[in-house]
Amino acid sequence: MKKVWIGWSAVLFSLFLITGCGSLSQGSAENTDPAAPIVTGVSPSEAKVGEQIRVTGERFGTGQGNSSLIVGGAAATQIVSWSDTEILAVVPADASSGSVKVVIDGAESSPGFLAVLWSQENPENVAISAAASDQQSPQAVSDGIGGMIIAWMDIRSGTHFDLYAQRVNGSGAVQWTSDGVPISTAAGSQQHPQIISDGAGGAIITWQDGRDGNLDIYAQRINRDGVVQWAVDGIAVAAGGHSELSPQIVPDGAGGAILAWQDDRNGKIDVYAQRVDANGAVQWAAGGVAVSNAAANKIFFRLIPDGAGGAVLVWQDDRGGDWDLYAQRINRNGSVRWSAAGVAVSIAANTQGAPQLVSDGTGGAIVVWQDDRDGAWDVYAQRVNGSGIAAWTADGVIISNAANDQLAPRLVSDGAGGAIITWQDGSGQTVFDVRAQRVDGSGAAHWAAGGVVISSAPDIQGMPQLATDGAGGAIIAWQDLRSGRWDIYAQRVNGSGEAQWSIDGVAISTAPGDQKVPLLISDGAGGAAAVWEDARNGTDAVPSWDIYAQGISAAGKQ
Repeated sequence: MKKVWIGWSAVLFSLFLITGCGSLSQGSAENTDPAAPIVTGVSPSEAKVGEQIRVTGERFGTGQGNSSLIVGGAAATQIVSWSDTEILAVVPADASSGSVKVVIDGAESSPGFLAVLWSQENPENVAISAAASDQQSPQAVSDGIGGMIIAWMDIRSGTHFDLYAQRVNGSGAVQWTSDGVPISTAAGSQQHPQIISDGAGGAIITWQDGRDGNLDIYAQRINRDGVVQWAVDGIAVAAGGHSELSPQIVPDGAGGAILAWQDDRNGKIDVYAQRVDANGAVQWAAGGVAVSNAAANKIFFRLIPDGAGGAVLVWQDDRGGDWDLYAQRINRNGSVRWSAAGVAVSIAANTQGAPQLVSDGTGGAIVVWQDDRDGAWDVYAQRVNGSGIAAWTADGVIISNAANDQLAPRLVSDGAGGAIITWQDGSGQTVFDVRAQRVDGSGAAHWAAGGVVISSAPDIQGMPQLATDGAGGAIIAWQDLRSGRWDIYAQRVNGSGEAQWSIDGVAISTAPGDQKVPLLISDGAGGAAAVWEDARNGTDAVPSWDIYAQGISAAGKQ
């Protein structure tokens, strides 16, 4: 059977995406104060900024007076009417999806809930940057209040890639300078940004930097107002006169970050790590610490926080003659916690590659990868506990070994010690579809064998990304060729593996030109925001890549 391939280099490049997500309850414990106001309903349940909503309940008072209505974290200043049982108001500009509360004499009501939709929708979407030349490789993280901060590579200078960033709020309004604020415009190219929250509404960004003629690792912190906090053009994390490249980054839990990168100082490709504090000062040995002393090449690594100020890393490793997977835990002081060479995740025959991981909630990790031990690419997973011991079947449990190839797996926590995994799936067809599976903390699959179908629309669906929906399920987005051009679609699946939106997904962007390589961030209220590379402003002959984004609610509405 003929197989249609999405370029292997594109698979590897796109898998360097990293996701972040936040958490916001759609309700909280009911106020038991007998004199406090009570909210019993909000209608409509979804609205845009500037639209009118009706809040119903009890004990609001006969007029507003000094009372207030808080909608998604923002005070409503346009009150149409206020009675003891009903308030009509306009959704305020800074509102995000979240609770709706009435506050009277300092007493808060029980919360209602409103999903705040973005100002634009498909196919217009929200332009993050449409500056001259190309903007590519967007990375994003939650801003903690329903929006996100996005960083990307940008060649508007006409000579080399610089780094820019933008913040968009929970209603899809850009918050900083049009087309973004510069993170680094130093000489040479700044490429392959990665981004995490700084825990204070801003972000820490790292990248691969060529300003000195070598490839080095730099970083910068930007606050919630779009003001850089460290040295102009960033601080040097690793600049040793050799090649340091492909950085990854996770929070250290104290306002700083742990960074890791590939490093050829020893004549082979190793992985080194460094911690920087909230002020941008390096905390470990100059040049970083090696995560493994094995005499092997180590590539395609990933890391996550270990929940104790350190990190857990996984990588591809050729010490056995082919590509296997190994892992390491490093503590907040830069000391390795497991075997000095790393612990084996899978050493099965042939190649185990492109690993991804999420926390298991107890200091370890659940790892997923693509695996050709049987001559075709399948998807396997393994859990490594906080002591570095593989907890599931030796060399991993099968997630899908259906016919043809399963590639590019991604995963998020299911919130119960397991994970939801998605991948592009070639089983039984000549093109790729998107499937998903849920595994629990013991490695048992909970959905249909081979995974549930997320989309089997005509032609190719590939490069899936996912974010938690906060309710045991996930929202999955992918690039989709059903129209003959690359578009962005998404689907929500609940904890039982049941699709919640339209069959084969809802369109996030079907704008002219191609939309590719989506990244998905939870909005903390059951929905998500997607960001992607977009060629709508170019032509087939001369494509011009920009950055666009779109929010989608828990109900699949824009």
